Amino acid sequence: MKKDLFSPYRLGPLELPNRMVMAPMTRLRAYADGLPGPLMEVYYAQRASAGLIITECTKVSEQGHGLVCSPGISTAAQAMAWGAVTS
Repeated sequence: MKKDLFSPYRLGPLELPNRMVMAPMTRLRAYADGLPGPLMEVYYAQRASAGLIITECTKVSEQGHGLVCSPGISTAAQAMAWGAVTS
């Protein structure tokens, strides 16, 4: 049975609008302190029509910081800043 790439898809609890998945790509568009900023908001908004987006490398602790301007999610401020990106 042939599936249409643009047909909706259910992935566990997620209802995806299509079967396209954007793989993670390191863009380094966060601030030096790991806060996601406006460049990240624009980047992901431009790709929002994908069914599922897997975000770029995201450090989960300061000890795991390997790239300058990579986003983090280890502080409350970083986690809150992701809200603007995901909305």
